[in-house]
Amino acid sequence: MARPKKQVRFVITELKHDTGKMSYRLSGYKRNGDRIRKIYSTRSEAEQERADLESEAAGQTTPTQFKRTRLKDNQLADAEAAIKTADDRKLAEIVSHYVSLEKRLKSRGIDIDSAVTFAESHYREELISVSILNAHNDFLKTRDDKELRTRRFYESALRLLLTPDPNKELSAFTVSDLEKILSRYNNINSKRAYRTAFSVFFNWAVRHHYCLENPCDRLDKLPRDRSQIAVLSLDECKRLLYAATLLQDGATAASVAIGLFAGLRPSEIEDLRPEDIVKDRIRVSGGKMRRKLKRTVPIPPALSAWLKKFPFKGQPKGWNYKRKKLKQATNAKKWVQDIIRHTSITFQTERDKNEALTAYNCGTSIQMMNQHYRDTIDDDKLIHTFWNLTPTELLAKPPKVELTVKRRVDWPDTKALKKLVWQKPLIHAAKDIGVSDVALRKNCVKLGIELPPRGHWIKG
Repeated sequence: MARPKKQVRFVITELKHDTGKMSYRLSGYKRNGDRIRKIYSTRSEAEQERADLESEAAGQTTPTQFKRTRLKDNQLADAEAAIKTADDRKLAEIVSHYVSLEKRLKSRGIDIDSAVTFAESHYREELISVSILNAHNDFLKTRDDKELRTRRFYESALRLLLTPDPNKELSAFTVSDLEKILSRYNNINSKRAYRTAFSVFFNWAVRHHYCLENPCDRLDKLPRDRSQIAVLSLDECKRLLYAATLLQDGATAASVAIGLFAGLRPSEIEDLRPEDIVKDRIRVSGGKMRRKLKRTVPIPPALSAWLKKFPFKGQPKGWNYKRKKLKQATNAKKWVQDIIRHTSITFQTERDKNEALTAYNCGTSIQMMNQHYRDTIDDDKLIHTFWNLTPTELLAKPPKVELTVKRRVDWPDTKALKKLVWQKPLIHAAKDIGVSDVALRKNCVKLGIELPPRGHWIKG
């Protein structure tokens, strides 16, 4: 037989006043029809009164037991009301747990309400656990449609997150972790570039529910780059051009001359094709400005002379290695990423005395040019000398440069090499090629060429 439903005769209603204070109204009817309507300042008082009225209406009498206690009447009422809302849990355990939480949060300078609000706004039940290595691989797949240099930049930047621990949970990364990585770099622009890459990566991770927030959002704002603009002096330009003529028979001379006399970006030179150089102009359509305004750049007489002696056949292979060798040969006091472009813009501005024309030819703005690229040169004779720096003028009195490069080895094809190592001992065959016998042996192993066994050349 089902238990009869309990009839609730008295209801407690919360009342919020204009002052922000709360009061509690107890209303209902006794069994004899008398109406009850009372206002209490605390809920515990209202609960206690309702319990007494409910017992009276049910015809029950609450036995009075006298026990020794230190609690006052209002404290007893609070205790009884709290016990009724404790859901069969011990009131002492609830209070102890609450006080413990309050102390822990107070040590961090926050209260329980703030902590609960934060948890409610940040908690996501669907958060996916993933390591930085797996997230890194998934992120790079989403960048397959980007340019090669952009993908390589993301790879190098995210490698900084992978190095400490590739198995670290992505959601475990904090602001301190990123600050530790960025603190290795003194250059503001390097910090800004890596920070941008991190921010793109963590924004992607938040969208895929791999972490709760982007820690880059709470990094301190980076100061402005107030370092002086770096350009090459005339002597450094001479050493740079002369080293380019020496390095692998002038393989880099055309690229260096285009950057120095036309002011193209490194990425624009990398995408430049021989057919883009027509008569007295260069058509620029690649590089950083690929999706923006295309332009043509006039070819000055000095650059025309360089291209006539060293025709442009495309960016040479191994350009990064060659550029490092040219940097060493230049012996520049200061070298930054786009220093060749900085130098070109500086000399163009001093030659034309027209900032708008220089900015237009170089695909930039006057503000950007003056803020990042352009320096000041007061010597008109030096400017004249720069724009007449043709191969003939340079080679008539070449500067001293220190250029050390690995000698290129013209290896025979596989068939000829196999025949050679069976014709004579390795030490003699290596001399014919111009390498050591160890290098020859390694190359044969790499190509899968079988070598004569030990003792094959020993005469009986």
